[in-house]
Amino acid sequence: MHVNRLVLDQFRSYRHLDLNLPAEGLRIAGDNGSGKTSLLEAIVMLSTTRSSRTALDREVVAWESGSDLGVSPYARILAEVETSDGRKSVSIGIELDDAGATTVRKAYQVNGESRRAQDLIGVLTCVLFSPEDVDLVTGGPAHRRREIDVLLSQTDRTYLRSLATYAKVLAQRNQLLRQFARERRRSRDAGAVTEISFWDEQLVSSGSVVVAYRHVISSFLGQRVVAHAQHLMTGGGIGLAYAPRIDLAGVEAATEVETALHHVAARFERNLALERENEFRRGMTLVGPHRDDFNFLIHDRDLNAYGSRGQQRLAVVAFKMACIDVIRARTGDTPVLLLDDVLSELDARHRGQLLDSLTTCGCQVLVTSTDRDLLDQPHLDDLPLMDARDGSLERIG
Repeated sequence: MHVNRLVLDQFRSYRHLDLNLPAEGLRIAGDNGSGKTSLLEAIVMLSTTRSSRTALDREVVAWESGSDLGVSPYARILAEVETSDGRKSVSIGIELDDAGATTVRKAYQVNGESRRAQDLIGVLTCVLFSPEDVDLVTGGPAHRRREIDVLLSQTDRTYLRSLATYAKVLAQRNQLLRQFARERRRSRDAGAVTEISFWDEQLVSSGSVVVAYRHVISSFLGQRVVAHAQHLMTGGGIGLAYAPRIDLAGVEAATEVETALHHVAARFERNLALERENEFRRGMTLVGPHRDDFNFLIHDRDLNAYGSRGQQRLAVVAFKMACIDVIRARTGDTPVLLLDDVLSELDARHRGQLLDSLTTCGCQVLVTSTDRDLLDQPHLDDLPLMDARDGSLERIG
């Protein structure tokens, strides 16, 4: 898979850009604020419908856009993508009610036809690697869950739909539990149990799918992390382990979602029953995939506590490379690989190992740097070099 063409209108610093991309990729040099990261952000949005840099869609719309036309502020991004199934186009339109609005209207299109957001996700797949990704090791569980959710949502619509349903059910169930806590209702209250049981059934139905997928994918993902880490560092020892909030005893050997699903659902129901009194008292759902974690390890110990900063960075590199393997295995296509100013984070030896692995993975590679010299690497010689300045791109040489 590769992006043939990227079009940005009123997106961040870009008033208009129509860029043809080589199948092998592109090197992009530029100072901070020059727009190079915005290019990668646009591709991530077209892949996942969400920005990799902000939770507020308002922030990607160029200031004063639409004013010369007398229309509301807007932004539009489009990509033409070559996939194993042929050429496709994906686009997102974002419109504000007025210049000060924080809420937006978003419109999605696939091959020129209006679609729902979930229909666009995964048409274009990508893996983004940025310096902030070390937070995958050092940050909280929510960041790691989101990374796995983005990975799986790009490769399986069943997972995507189940995850969305679970989030809605969880919100409704938590609202009811908060009410029970205020009213001091307890689990021996038959009426309250009847009310919560309706949401329990839906929570288990959608949540079990999420957990089953995570369980199955974590085995393959963990194996690939180990393999890539052994190549990147002497002694290896880096691993990734799924830490579900549901007791999955007896499910460990399941390698197919369908096989795991029945057992996961039974365990989910049992764990909910065990935590019911605590949930009524605390007013929140204590069991389910929203409390899962994925632990980075070094020699079976917590990498955050026992690993050096360099080891943590290399673990993230190994994880990102493993994500490429997952997407290829599950879709039959390679994702677009986005490297946002990551070369400066590694020493020369590990930088060479990273580029050796990534430039032979078959992916289209878009790599940015504030230091042009870092882009002058033998592994990157085949990629055209462009300079990002003030919302424009100029080819060098």
